[in-house]
Amino acid sequence: MKTQRYLFLLSIICLSSLLVKCKKGDDGPIGPAGTKGDTGAAGANGANGAAGATGATGPAGATGTANVIYSDWITPATYTKTTVFGTFNFTYDIAASKITQAILDKGTVLVYGKLAGYNPTIWPADQVSALPIVINYLSGTTPEIDTWSARSTVGHIQINMTNNNNVYGSISNAHSFRYAIIPGGVHTTAAAKVNFKNYAEVKQAFHLTD
Repeated sequence: MKTQRYLFLLSIICLSSLLVKCKKGDDGPIGPAGTKGDTGAAGANGANGAAGATGATGPAGATGTANVIYSDWITPATYTKTTVFGTFNFTYDIAASKITQAILDKGTVLVYGKLAGYNPTIWPADQVSALPIVINYLSGTTPEIDTWSARSTVGHIQINMTNNNNVYGSISNAHSFRYAIIPGGVHTTAAAKVNFKNYAEVKQAFHLTD
């Protein structure tokens, strides 16, 4: 009986000892902070993207301007005389290879006359005018009307003169003529502000030289 009590007490003592040893201890001091890790290297550049689609074509620019073409003064030595519906016509043909169908369609052909074959009281020797030119004068008491005109065709300009009374048997060879060809691009820009009948204006605007 004593032995059993002894063993019982011994068991209690051992159990108490174990509980004391298993008791949670106090928290220890906080350890030092860890060092910050190194920043990683930057990644490589990405590949270039594909080229974009070609943009729409812009509107066409304005038509450019070409140089005005002009002749020297041309003095016919003789004229061809024909009769048309009872009227004498005196004509002279000037070769002008620069007059093309495109010029006739879109450009301008100007013809100027310097009619030095007249008496200066009728037409001053240095006066220049655009054809057609109509000259009115008296021969004695008879009214006379001389009409000078020019007709342009591909490669040619025809000078023509008529008189209302058919008084001429021939034409003086002192008259002279010159032409200026203005392509369409020039006609719509610089030429738009020029009076084509005024030779001085045309000469200045297009730098014609005598």
